Amino acid sequence: MKKPTTLLRSFSSRLSTRLAPPPSPAVAPWPPVRSAYDRWLAAVLDELRADSLAAPCTSAAWLTRALSLAVAAQRRLVVASADAGIIDRRKTADECADDAAELLDACAGVRDRLDMLRSYVNATRVALHWLEGGHGGEAAARQAAAAFAECDAVERRCTGGGGLAKCLSNLRKLGERAVLNARQQNPAGGGGEELSGARAVAVLAIGALGAALTFRPRRGVSGLATGVSGGGGKAVAAQWECALQEVQRQVREEYERRRKDGVPCMAELDAAAATARAVRCAVAGGRRCPEKVMEAARRRCDELEEAAAAFEEKVGELHRELIAVRMVLLERARGHEFLRLDCTPAHSEASRPRFSWSRKSDVN
Repeated sequence: MKKPTTLLRSFSSRLSTRLAPPPSPAVAPWPPVRSAYDRWLAAVLDELRADSLAAPCTSAAWLTRALSLAVAAQRRLVVASADAGIIDRRKTADECADDAAELLDACAGVRDRLDMLRSYVNATRVALHWLEGGHGGEAAARQAAAAFAECDAVERRCTGGGGLAKCLSNLRKLGERAVLNARQQNPAGGGGEELSGARAVAVLAIGALGAALTFRPRRGVSGLATGVSGGGGKAVAAQWECALQEVQRQVREEYERRRKDGVPCMAELDAAAATARAVRCAVAGGRRCPEKVMEAARRRCDELEEAAAAFEEKVGELHRELIAVRMVLLERARGHEFLRLDCTPAHSEASRPRFSWSRKSDVN
């Protein structure tokens, strides 16, 4: 039989345990801890927004930088894909692989549009060649008029629907769908921000470039929607998301202003089209075009051709990186498909169900 003091000590210890207040829940740190990826992407987006003071978002230089950022984001995603936590569900991998396919289609549409712009430059140069010197007579005037008619045809093809317009419409839907699901799949600071960040900057870069490569834009730039929260509460956005929204707002406002003015969104394209119109007005009625106007038109053609070449190179890089991303996502989706529930017989030493991977590559 226990001593009275022992019984009293045991009773008091149990009573104090029961009456003790419940442990307080863990308090999330404030400000939130930022990941290295969040710091990197927010910094480069801030630089992109700040650079618009020297090189406006309507310039070829700014658009080339946006494409370079999209390429870098895809490369980081491929490197980060070795972490299984980046893509933890087959549905997520399948959806993101489909999004990569949409972006690849948009890259192909941009390449076709760049080919059209090169044909515009070539037709303008042909017209300038026939008008040079002003001694060709009526035959030279007819050849120049035919070349300018080809320029008009290119403008109509670039302004109308076609493949690129459809791709940009799909990008707009992709952006809206991505925002609706991003916060639920990848909360701020979560392990999937490389996935959502790479997709977001690619949509921004391709959407802005697609809107810039038209003579009379009819729609605004395609980009991710803003201010969408996942679930019932108000989601906390990562710092890079806030920086991205600022860049989107800046691009959207400037492109919308130029669209309402009825001029091309890209400065180099606007300048080339304006000088071509100036040449046509100068030779109206059989007059000779001033050499100063001809020289300005040739210079603008060179600038537009250089911009198209730079875009071609960067879009090609982005196309290759998106293929690599899509391959990684499809590989991850197949890995989740091969993940099977392997239940051992009852009463064994491991009666609990365990997961087994069918391929060694998925273990990593």
